[in-house]
Amino acid sequence: HHSRPLYKSQYLSCNPLKSDCKERVGFGGRKFTYVSGDGVIRTMNSVFGYGGWGSEITMERLVYCEQDAKKRWVIGYLATVRIKILENNTSPGIPMFHEDCGSGEAIDSNKIHAHDKAFKCAVTDAMKRAARHFGERLGNALYIKGNSIRNAPIDNKTALDRLEKEENKIMFGDQTQLKAQLEKQQQQQQQQQQAEQNGDNGVSSAEHQQGVNISNNAEQRNNSERNTLQQQQQQVMTVPPITHTPPPQPPPIRQQNTTTVQHQ
Repeated sequence: HHSRPLYKSQYLSCNPLKSDCKERVGFGGRKFTYVSGDGVIRTMNSVFGYGGWGSEITMERLVYCEQDAKKRWVIGYLATVRIKILENNTSPGIPMFHEDCGSGEAIDSNKIHAHDKAFKCAVTDAMKRAARHFGERLGNALYIKGNSIRNAPIDNKTALDRLEKEENKIMFGDQTQLKAQLEKQQQQQQQQQQAEQNGDNGVSSAEHQQGVNISNNAEQRNNSERNTLQQQQQQVMTVPPITHTPPPQPPPIRQQNTTTVQHQ
Protein backbone atom coordinates (compact mmCIF):
# COMPACT_ATOMS: atom_id res chain seq x y z
CA HIS A 1 0.00 0.00 0.00
CA HIS A 2 1.62 3.28 -1.20
CA SER A 3 4.86 1.31 -1.84
CA ARG A 4 4.93 0.23 1.82
CA PRO A 5 4.70 -3.31 3.19
CA LEU A 6 1.21 -4.39 4.20
CA TYR A 7 0.84 -6.32 7.44
CA LYS A 8 -1.88 -8.82 8.29
CA SER A 9 -3.04 -6.68 11.18
CA GLN A 10 -3.58 -3.74 8.82
CA TYR A 11 -5.50 -5.84 6.32
CA LEU A 12 -7.71 -7.33 9.04
CA SER A 13 -8.31 -3.88 10.56
CA CYS A 14 -10.05 -2.61 7.41
CA ASN A 15 -13.79 -2.63 6.92
CA PRO A 16 -15.17 -5.49 4.81
CA LEU A 17 -15.56 -4.85 1.10
CA LYS A 18 -18.95 -4.25 -0.44
CA SER A 19 -18.57 -7.37 -2.57
CA ASP A 20 -18.26 -9.51 0.60
CA CYS A 21 -21.33 -7.98 2.29
CA LYS A 22 -25.00 -8.83 2.07
CA GLU A 23 -28.13 -7.36 3.60
CA ARG A 24 -31.14 -8.96 5.26
CA VAL A 25 -34.31 -7.76 6.92
CA GLY A 26 -34.40 -8.44 10.65
CA PHE A 27 -36.75 -7.77 13.52
CA GLY A 28 -39.02 -4.75 13.13
CA GLY A 29 -38.28 -4.47 9.43
CA ARG A 30 -34.75 -3.15 10.07
CA LYS A 31 -32.03 -3.96 7.55
CA PHE A 32 -28.82 -5.58 8.76
CA THR A 33 -25.54 -5.92 6.89
CA TYR A 34 -23.43 -9.04 7.33
CA VAL A 35 -20.42 -10.68 5.72
CA SER A 36 -21.38 -13.72 3.68
CA GLY A 37 -19.92 -17.13 4.41
CA ASP A 38 -17.97 -17.25 1.16
CA GLY A 39 -16.66 -13.72 1.92
CA VAL A 40 -15.28 -14.93 5.26
CA ILE A 41 -13.59 -17.95 3.65
CA ARG A 42 -12.13 -15.79 0.87
CA THR A 43 -10.66 -13.31 3.36
CA MET A 44 -9.25 -16.05 5.61
CA ASN A 45 -7.55 -17.65 2.61
CA SER A 46 -6.11 -14.31 1.52
CA VAL A 47 -4.66 -13.50 4.94
CA PHE A 48 -3.62 -16.88 6.37
CA GLY A 49 -3.28 -18.99 3.22
CA TYR A 50 -5.24 -22.02 2.11
CA GLY A 51 -3.51 -24.30 4.59
CA GLY A 52 -2.93 -21.75 7.31
CA TRP A 53 -6.27 -22.04 9.05
CA GLY A 54 -9.04 -24.53 9.73
CA SER A 55 -12.48 -24.87 11.30
CA GLU A 56 -13.99 -27.48 13.58
CA ILE A 57 -17.58 -28.12 14.71
CA THR A 58 -17.41 -28.57 18.47
CA MET A 59 -21.15 -28.79 19.15
CA GLU A 60 -24.39 -29.39 17.27
CA ARG A 61 -27.89 -29.64 18.64
CA LEU A 62 -31.29 -30.24 17.10
CA VAL A 63 -33.60 -27.73 18.74
CA TYR A 64 -36.89 -28.65 17.16
CA CYS A 65 -38.27 -30.82 14.40
CA GLU A 66 -41.98 -30.60 13.65
CA GLN A 67 -44.51 -30.12 10.89
CA ASP A 68 -46.58 -27.02 10.35
CA ALA A 69 -50.21 -26.76 9.21
CA LYS A 70 -49.12 -27.23 5.59
CA LYS A 71 -47.32 -30.49 6.43
CA ARG A 72 -43.91 -28.87 5.89
CA TRP A 73 -40.97 -29.77 8.08
CA VAL A 74 -39.71 -26.98 10.33
CA ILE A 75 -36.19 -27.75 11.56
CA GLY A 76 -33.96 -25.73 13.88
CA TYR A 77 -30.30 -26.33 14.84
CA LEU A 78 -27.69 -24.79 17.13
CA ALA A 79 -23.97 -25.22 16.44
CA THR A 80 -20.59 -24.12 17.78
CA VAL A 81 -17.61 -23.71 15.47
CA ARG A 82 -13.93 -23.22 16.33
CA ILE A 83 -11.58 -21.52 13.86
CA LYS A 84 -7.87 -22.25 14.31
CA ILE A 85 -4.85 -20.39 12.95
CA LEU A 86 -2.15 -22.97 12.41
CA GLU A 87 0.75 -20.50 12.11
CA ASN A 88 0.80 -18.73 15.47
CA ASN A 89 3.72 -16.31 15.74
CA THR A 90 2.97 -15.58 19.40
CA SER A 91 3.20 -19.19 20.58
CA PRO A 92 4.86 -21.38 17.91
CA GLY A 93 3.44 -24.86 17.74
CA ILE A 94 0.22 -23.89 19.55
CA PRO A 95 -2.61 -22.97 17.22
CA MET A 96 -4.58 -19.83 18.01
CA PHE A 97 -8.35 -20.21 17.81
CA HIS A 98 -11.65 -18.45 18.37
CA GLU A 99 -14.97 -20.14 18.97
CA ASP A 100 -18.57 -18.97 18.75
CA CYS A 101 -22.10 -20.28 18.30
CA GLY A 102 -24.77 -19.88 15.66
CA SER A 103 -28.30 -20.95 14.78
CA GLY A 104 -30.12 -22.10 11.67
CA GLU A 105 -33.70 -22.73 10.64
CA ALA A 106 -35.24 -24.23 7.52
CA ILE A 107 -38.68 -25.12 6.25
CA ASP A 108 -39.14 -27.73 3.53
CA SER A 109 -41.63 -30.39 2.52
CA ASN A 110 -38.72 -32.85 2.40
CA LYS A 111 -37.49 -33.68 5.89
CA ILE A 112 -33.89 -34.41 4.83
CA HIS A 113 -33.60 -31.14 2.88
CA ALA A 114 -34.97 -29.23 5.84
CA HIS A 115 -32.37 -30.84 8.17
CA ASP A 116 -29.58 -30.15 5.65
CA LYS A 117 -30.46 -26.47 5.20
CA ALA A 118 -30.94 -25.80 8.91
CA PHE A 119 -27.68 -27.52 9.93
CA LYS A 120 -25.60 -25.76 7.25
CA CYS A 121 -27.12 -22.44 8.18
CA ALA A 122 -26.23 -22.98 11.86
CA VAL A 123 -22.63 -23.99 11.03
CA THR A 124 -22.12 -21.06 8.66
CA ASP A 125 -23.54 -18.62 11.20
CA ALA A 126 -21.24 -19.98 13.92
CA MET A 127 -18.20 -19.83 11.58
CA LYS A 128 -18.89 -16.17 10.70
CA ARG A 129 -19.32 -15.24 14.36
CA ALA A 130 -16.06 -16.99 15.27
CA ALA A 131 -14.17 -15.40 12.37
CA ARG A 132 -15.12 -11.84 13.35
CA HIS A 133 -12.90 -12.15 16.42
CA PHE A 134 -9.86 -12.08 14.10
CA GLY A 135 -10.51 -8.58 12.79
CA GLU A 136 -12.80 -5.85 11.52
CA ARG A 137 -12.46 -7.12 7.95
CA LEU A 138 -14.26 -10.33 8.87
CA GLY A 139 -17.45 -8.61 9.98
CA ASN A 140 -16.65 -7.12 13.37
CA ALA A 141 -16.74 -3.59 11.89
CA LEU A 142 -20.41 -4.07 11.01
CA TYR A 143 -21.32 -4.04 14.69
CA ILE A 144 -20.38 -0.35 14.79
CA LYS A 145 -23.33 1.97 14.24
CA GLY A 146 -23.20 3.63 10.84
CA ASN A 147 -21.25 0.91 9.04
CA SER A 148 -23.30 -0.87 6.42
CA ILE A 149 -23.19 -2.12 2.86
CA ARG A 150 -24.05 1.40 1.65
CA ASN A 151 -20.76 2.93 2.81
CA ALA A 152 -18.57 -0.16 2.55
CA PRO A 153 -15.31 0.29 0.57
CA ILE A 154 -15.38 -0.98 -2.99
CA ASP A 155 -11.76 -2.18 -3.12
CA ASN A 156 -8.73 -2.79 -0.92
CA LYS A 157 -7.10 0.56 -1.72
CA THR A 158 -10.16 2.48 -0.57
CA ALA A 159 -10.39 0.34 2.58
CA LEU A 160 -6.70 0.89 3.45
CA ASP A 161 -6.88 4.64 2.77
CA ARG A 162 -9.90 4.90 5.06
CA LEU A 163 -8.08 2.91 7.74
CA GLU A 164 -5.02 5.17 7.50
CA LYS A 165 -7.20 8.26 7.83
CA GLU A 166 -8.96 6.85 10.91
CA GLU A 167 -5.64 5.89 12.52
CA ASN A 168 -4.27 9.41 11.94
CA LYS A 169 -7.44 10.81 13.45
CA ILE A 170 -6.96 8.66 16.56
CA MET A 171 -3.26 9.50 16.89
CA PHE A 172 -3.26 13.16 15.89
CA GLY A 173 -6.90 14.16 16.24
CA ASP A 174 -9.44 15.30 13.68
CA GLN A 175 -7.53 17.63 11.34
CA THR A 176 -10.71 19.45 10.34
CA GLN A 177 -11.57 20.24 13.95
CA LEU A 178 -7.98 21.16 14.73
CA LYS A 179 -7.91 23.56 11.77
CA ALA A 180 -11.18 25.14 12.88
CA GLN A 181 -9.85 25.55 16.43
CA LEU A 182 -6.62 27.12 15.13
CA GLU A 183 -8.55 29.60 12.99
CA LYS A 184 -10.76 30.46 15.95
CA GLN A 185 -7.72 31.10 18.15
CA GLN A 186 -6.14 33.30 15.49
CA GLN A 187 -9.35 35.27 15.14
CA GLN A 188 -9.55 35.77 18.90
CA GLN A 189 -5.95 36.96 18.96
CA GLN A 190 -6.64 39.44 16.17
CA GLN A 191 -9.70 40.76 18.00
CA GLN A 192 -7.68 41.11 21.19
CA GLN A 193 -4.90 43.00 19.39
CA GLN A 194 -7.44 45.30 17.75
CA ALA A 195 -9.07 45.91 21.12
CA GLU A 196 -5.71 46.80 22.65
CA GLN A 197 -5.03 49.25 19.81
CA ASN A 198 -8.43 50.91 20.17
CA GLY A 199 -8.39 51.05 23.96
CA ASP A 200 -6.10 52.92 26.33
CA ASN A 201 -3.69 50.79 28.36
CA GLY A 202 -5.27 47.57 27.29
CA VAL A 203 -8.91 48.63 27.58
CA SER A 204 -11.15 46.04 26.05
CA SER A 205 -13.22 46.72 22.97
CA ALA A 206 -16.40 46.58 25.02
CA GLU A 207 -15.08 49.16 27.48
CA HIS A 208 -13.81 51.24 24.60
CA GLN A 209 -17.22 51.15 22.94
CA GLN A 210 -18.83 52.05 26.26
CA GLY A 211 -16.52 55.06 26.54
CA VAL A 212 -17.39 56.11 23.01
CA ASN A 213 -21.09 55.87 23.81
CA ILE A 214 -20.66 57.98 26.96
CA SER A 215 -18.71 60.62 25.01
CA ASN A 216 -21.38 60.71 22.32
CA ASN A 217 -24.12 61.08 24.92
CA ALA A 218 -22.26 63.94 26.64
CA GLU A 219 -21.75 65.68 23.31
CA GLN A 220 -25.43 65.33 22.47
CA ARG A 221 -26.38 66.70 25.89
CA ASN A 222 -24.07 69.72 25.44
CA ASN A 223 -25.51 70.39 21.99
CA SER A 224 -29.01 70.22 23.41
CA GLU A 225 -28.16 72.67 26.23
CA ARG A 226 -26.47 75.02 23.74
CA ASN A 227 -29.54 74.99 21.48
CA THR A 228 -31.83 75.69 24.45
CA LEU A 229 -29.68 78.65 25.54
CA GLN A 230 -29.70 80.11 22.05
CA GLN A 231 -33.48 79.82 21.87
CA GLN A 232 -33.83 81.64 25.19
CA GLN A 233 -31.52 84.44 24.01
CA GLN A 234 -33.55 84.86 20.84
CA GLN A 235 -36.74 85.10 22.88
CA VAL A 236 -35.20 87.85 25.08
CA MET A 237 -34.11 89.84 22.04
CA THR A 238 -37.60 89.79 20.51
CA VAL A 239 -39.34 91.18 23.62
CA PRO A 240 -40.44 94.87 22.94
CA PRO A 241 -38.78 97.52 25.09
CA ILE A 242 -40.65 98.60 28.19
CA THR A 243 -41.64 102.37 28.20
CA HIS A 244 -41.93 104.08 31.58
CA THR A 245 -44.86 106.56 31.69
CA PRO A 246 -44.75 109.17 34.51
CA PRO A 247 -47.57 109.00 37.02
CA PRO A 248 -50.43 111.49 36.51
CA GLN A 249 -49.92 114.89 38.15
CA PRO A 250 -52.58 116.01 40.71
CA PRO A 251 -54.72 118.98 39.68
CA PRO A 252 -53.45 122.39 40.82
CA ILE A 253 -54.87 123.78 44.06
CA ARG A 254 -57.06 126.78 43.60
CA GLN A 255 -56.59 129.70 45.99
CA GLN A 256 -59.80 130.98 47.64
CA ASN A 257 -60.44 134.62 48.76
CA THR A 258 -60.67 134.69 52.50
CA THR A 259 -62.48 137.44 54.37
CA THR A 260 -61.13 138.55 57.70
CA VAL A 261 -63.74 139.39 60.22
CA GLN A 262 -62.77 141.75 62.92
CA HIS A 263 -64.57 141.58 66.25
CA GLN A 264 -65.13 144.69 68.11
